Amino acid sequence: MTSFVPETTRFPTGRPTIVAGISASRFGSLGSSLEQAAAHEFFATDVDLRRSLWTPSVASLCSRQRAGLVRMRTVWVPGSVTGQLVERRTTRLWKFLDHAVARMGLRMVILPRSSEVGRGPFLGAELRRRMGASAPGAVRLAIGVKGSAVYRGHDQLDQLRSLRHTAEEWDLDIALDLAGDVPHYLEAEAAVLRLLPRLTLVRIPSWVSASGELNANDPISRRVVAILADQGYAGTISIVPARSPLQLPWTRTYVSMNDEWTRSLILDQYDRQRTDDRPAPYISPELFREQY
Repeated sequence: MTSFVPETTRFPTGRPTIVAGISASRFGSLGSSLEQAAAHEFFATDVDLRRSLWTPSVASLCSRQRAGLVRMRTVWVPGSVTGQLVERRTTRLWKFLDHAVARMGLRMVILPRSSEVGRGPFLGAELRRRMGASAPGAVRLAIGVKGSAVYRGHDQLDQLRSLRHTAEEWDLDIALDLAGDVPHYLEAEAAVLRLLPRLTLVRIPSWVSASGELNANDPISRRVVAILADQGYAGTISIVPARSPLQLPWTRTYVSMNDEWTRSLILDQYDRQRTDDRPAPYISPELFREQY
């Protein structure tokens, strides 16, 4: 006889895939990012190319691939390529993505919203065509949402709801970037509920600072991870390493032991949600809005 389990006591069983957030330099170098990610047992990466003038070369990737390094699970790309040598830089971007799909396990490419592209032709249509031709059905396209660009007030949830409807209409995923300067007024819990189930990647800053101390100045990502655990989110969470105050703004940050600790804290959050036998404290998006 099958026992009845009340709805309020069913707990999520999913766990997220946690990857290392890395970025290329202005001129397309990944430095030792892949090596450091592998050394700290991050077996997949989330690569940010939005601020890079050049994409990493295929030759540099091949030299590191022989060492059996991590997979490249997701890539953030700019919405357009502008400036000098546009044709060469665009060609290099396509070669990079083709190689990442064929040899490095790329599964998602993330573009900004077309409204955020100020100059140059939007790459969305061409990217969809190329990914569909090189790996039909293997690579998902996603809309990248920066937490720092979300509206304030009641328009915030309308904006997110509209974004989800757009993603549903065009069969796109949504990636939420909380690693930038996220304002305190972001309604984290309600935002996540508006974007699910299209939300497949969440990018957060490391919870442990470069000095090894718990970062108390980032309540947003903690609340987001808490609601993700509550919802049984089994997508991807990307941890972006903390920047030391002594680092220059244009230098890269590398994965360290601090990011391993952040990964453990996130998984502990999920484990506590599974073992907690209390009813879930939040029952609706409206209640989230009242309490936060």
